Amino acid sequence: MNPIRLIFAGTPEIAVPLLRSLAEDKRFELVLVVTQEDKPAGRRMELQPSAIKRTATELEFPLLQPKNINDFGSIDHLRKLNVDLMVVMAYGQIFSKELLYISRHGCINVHASLLPKYRGASPIQHALLDGEEKTGITIMHMEEQMDTGSAYDTFSISITSADDAMTLREKLGQLAGEKTPDVLLSIIRDNLKPEPQEGEATYCQKIQKTDGKIDWKEPALPLVNKIRAYAGWPGSFTFWNEKRLIITKARVADVSYDDSPGTVFERDEVILVTTGSGSVELSELQLEGGKTQSIDEFVRGYPDFIGVSLG
Repeated sequence: MNPIRLIFAGTPEIAVPLLRSLAEDKRFELVLVVTQEDKPAGRRMELQPSAIKRTATELEFPLLQPKNINDFGSIDHLRKLNVDLMVVMAYGQIFSKELLYISRHGCINVHASLLPKYRGASPIQHALLDGEEKTGITIMHMEEQMDTGSAYDTFSISITSADDAMTLREKLGQLAGEKTPDVLLSIIRDNLKPEPQEGEATYCQKIQKTDGKIDWKEPALPLVNKIRAYAGWPGSFTFWNEKRLIITKARVADVSYDDSPGTVFERDEVILVTTGSGSVELSELQLEGGKTQSIDEFVRGYPDFIGVSLG
């Protein structure tokens, strides 16, 4: 059997393990990698390549970075490659109907949730926000509407109390890299038929930078879920001494304290913050302009932190 000719489209780090798996698998011929244009990032807002661009460049694959993947020039170029399948993971643009059928077997999307739950742009964060105990990936046939296509297969993993958006993103990326190639082969060989998504569909919106602002009047559990969900970006933040203080790691504490929400207190050598219901134990944080520190390091540097009111 000749290698299966593929186009791969993706942008962020979560898609890198799948790109590497397809690149190393002799059953596939990776004809082209498509990713989004370089974007300004960092304090100096300099143009930065996507994780997929860096990987494709390292692996010396042909690369396309269209401003709009749905424009005539992009679609014409992709169609002329005469591929068997286009594989997509976290590309970041909605595909037009015309684009969905540029290959013989259409477009296959790897989505980071167990569809139909968490259709949309931020499935990992919303699984954590909702306190889910498991999530996974869905390998699906793409349709015009977002994340509604029939599913070829799903693979699940447990969400532990130690997981946040960054660790979960890494786990799901690895899962996609391990499981997707065999599913693609079954699709091409016509050994696997897609099944309509079953169950109640839920949708998640794109995360905004302002979503990370902590409201200490909320109960402890949803606050900790937000800290886990917004790890990395946008970060869960509060303010102290007119500086932004990012809480990077915390957990729900079995301790109550009769003071206003946002008050920092110490109990049995543990640093906690009161909330609308219960308390949050701080483990790791980052003050604006500084490095990420354990709470013990931070308090050694700022002993007056105990007793302050965050807001």
